[in-house]
Amino acid sequence: KETNTMIASSTNSAKIASRTRLSSSSSSASIVTRKKNLRNAAKKVNTNNIRLSSSTSSEEQLIASENISDMPPLELDDKGIERVKLQKNGWETYKYQDKFDCNYISAGKENTGPIVVLVHGFGAHSYHWRYQIPYLAKKGYRVYALCMLGYGWSSKASEEQYCMEYWGEQVSDFVRTIAKATETDKAFIAGNSIGALAALYAASKGAPERTKGLCLVNAAGNFEPNAAPGSEKKTMAQKAVGTAQDMEEAEENNTLQGKLRVAFGKLAAYGIFYFTKIRIKTILNQVYDNDVDEDLVRSIAMAAEDPEARETFYAISLAGSRTQVKPRDLLENLNAPVMLLWGENDPWMTPTKAERIMEIKPSATYSPVPAGHCPQDDNPTDSNNAFVKWAETVA
Repeated sequence: KETNTMIASSTNSAKIASRTRLSSSSSSASIVTRKKNLRNAAKKVNTNNIRLSSSTSSEEQLIASENISDMPPLELDDKGIERVKLQKNGWETYKYQDKFDCNYISAGKENTGPIVVLVHGFGAHSYHWRYQIPYLAKKGYRVYALCMLGYGWSSKASEEQYCMEYWGEQVSDFVRTIAKATETDKAFIAGNSIGALAALYAASKGAPERTKGLCLVNAAGNFEPNAAPGSEKKTMAQKAVGTAQDMEEAEENNTLQGKLRVAFGKLAAYGIFYFTKIRIKTILNQVYDNDVDEDLVRSIAMAAEDPEARETFYAISLAGSRTQVKPRDLLENLNAPVMLLWGENDPWMTPTKAERIMEIKPSATYSPVPAGHCPQDDNPTDSNNAFVKWAETVA
């Protein structure tokens, strides 16, 4: 998950009295104690929210999926909520830049409702939108969730110079060529964590004329005035590996010192990669309110088994230092309607981040849900309902 982000200072669940004002209260309690309390409270809420209607059996709900001719195989989770079933080899693929195989999941392509493009965060993939795909397709939306290059079932392409502009351009291309959004048939674009930045880039710069609305889900990025581009804080990998400029200069010098610098940087990245790989579930549970299920853990582990995954992790660790675009500039230039779907109990991207965004876009719709960093997966029922409620208000 967003392993490279430092845990934010302890913050109690924020309540926002209006769309234009947010407040957040601080507590001196430890993060461990706060997390336990939030988890217990969220479970009580979710018990009521995610239960299936008594008038609809599990079998009837799955049968209803047959009305969507291109619906991927589905299953019910242990709470009876419908979701995409995990597949070892992924789903559909397309050629990006005529050379990279990129995976995506789609449903409802023959529907007549708006297009929705879903963008995952760091370390995740298209399957992280497993609950949204069937739900939105059944609501009449044309739904597309992509794996960005370097992630999930897409090509790892370890030789590419990753940065936010790179992924933003891929999302923009996906909106145009795969989702087939046009100036008269626009798409909603939603992104979680760093995927929110790629979605923001596409909506503001890459494909603004094809964007109907932007949904930021616990967005990463520094939205403070005069903030430098790139990561808000240096991650563990960035501290150990250094910047892209450092590595490029070391390689160009072709000296013993330069070669040792590059070798050390790669070894550091490899070590962090393997350490993260064995702690997937632990990391996810740190930022989820509800217990993480084994299929999600397994899906992330699958991607890490790719022979190029280790080298790609090193390449991605340099992405922040290559990024030149500033999130605040993109947001200020955005003309589309904005929704902030926010897990209130996220220890990484706390509600104070939403406050900064609302200062830039006071007309944005703020929809907090009792969840952690990935509300779309942590509390899918509330997240789905909030998104559809907002989307229906967008002309």
